[in-house]
Amino acid sequence: MTKVHSEHVDIVVSGTIKTIANAQTIKEAIRKTHEQHPDTIINLIIKDSFIITSSVIGYVIKSIEMDKIALHVNVGSEELYEMLEDMNLIDVMNVRKAYRCAKA
Repeated sequence: MTKVHSEHVDIVVSGTIKTIANAQTIKEAIRKTHEQHPDTIINLIIKDSFIITSSVIGYVIKSIEMDKIALHVNVGSEELYEMLEDMNLIDVMNVRKAYRCAKA
């Protein structure tokens, strides 16, 4: 689900991210949102998932580092946050804890 606000756009992901189709949906949502709102901050809000596919991680890093998209990742799961922290990706992926995520 995508929510457009005046200063940012939220892409809200519910459920567990575990399949190729899940990853493709997330990557497509980021791409489309950036095309429609190129100068707006994008918040990828991962509400429930305690895992994330490597392709989503790679896509987020590429989007931030190479494509210069203002993208922030907000995670609702302590397990996912700790995993990304263990991989030293908190700063690279602009990860924040988001325990009070938007309702889907």
